[in-house]
Amino acid sequence: MSNTFYNLTNDILFKATFSNPENNKILICLINALLKLQDDKKIITVEVLNPFNDKKFLDDKLSIVDIKAKDNKGIFYNIEMQVQVSKNWEKRALYYASELYTSQLKQSNSYNKLKKTISISILSETCFKDNKDIHNIYTFHNIKSLKPLDNLIELHFIELSKFDKDKKRALSSPFEKWLYALKHGDKHQKESDMLPYELINEKEINEAFCAMRYANADQETRYLIEARQKFIRDQVTMQEDALEEGLAEGLAEGLAKGLEKGLEKGLAKGEEKGLKKGLKKGLKKGIEEGEKQKAIKIATQLIFSSHLNDLEISQMTDLDIKIIQKIRKS
Repeated sequence: MSNTFYNLTNDILFKATFSNPENNKILICLINALLKLQDDKKIITVEVLNPFNDKKFLDDKLSIVDIKAKDNKGIFYNIEMQVQVSKNWEKRALYYASELYTSQLKQSNSYNKLKKTISISILSETCFKDNKDIHNIYTFHNIKSLKPLDNLIELHFIELSKFDKDKKRALSSPFEKWLYALKHGDKHQKESDMLPYELINEKEINEAFCAMRYANADQETRYLIEARQKFIRDQVTMQEDALEEGLAEGLAEGLAKGLEKGLEKGLAKGEEKGLKKGLKKGLKKGIEEGEKQKAIKIATQLIFSSHLNDLEISQMTDLDIKIIQKIRKS
């Protein structure tokens, strides 16, 4: 087992830290900070609907590592730390938020009892490249009046990659302080590691760091993290091997077909070229033969109507003297 210290950006460690019923206070504080809830808008209590289950991870190493929770107002939450952002991350978020929203009908068949569902996706990569906002919120609303349909589904996307701890007044709000805790927790592997001045009196963040250290020290949690990483690596390797094998087979098949097609084309082209060459040669030969017959006719006339000898007639018609001699004897 490796000595790697896993940060809160690791999805399994994130869930092990925040879904533990003993850590309800830090989960409440996290939600209030990320959603920027104040005064009477703040949640007071929260119930985790899917606590950390190590057996489930052993059975299904690719299971979704999210936290489903319900607060004192009946609002449902789906919170997920996404280490590797999938291609269709926005559809993924909507799907799981919708699934959580519709799952309420299993408890009640009345639509009017459906409660608001909020999805919080904490992204390690930059997905909204067209703006600089760390926090992007999507809701249902009228496209003309912009009037929202309240109490349905909200999608919150928080991009840790855009958070700069060195920016002036970077830790001035609870939202920013928790972003620091999530992104830079590995800088505080020991209790003695110096905290930024702004976090010294943040009780829940300090408790989150303690819970993070505890989870890192837990052998079962580390085993799950590493078993999952190995499983994913194996899957990727198998896919790459299959792809390479497929490419090799495709290349071989393509070369065979290309060679066959090229040979057919080459033969056809060769035949065409040969035909052209034959015609050209035949035409030349025909012309030569015609010229020869014409010369023989002239030679014949000269033999029987003149006193020229065979050598003279050969020189005049360009015919071989033997042909002249043969014509004279015939």
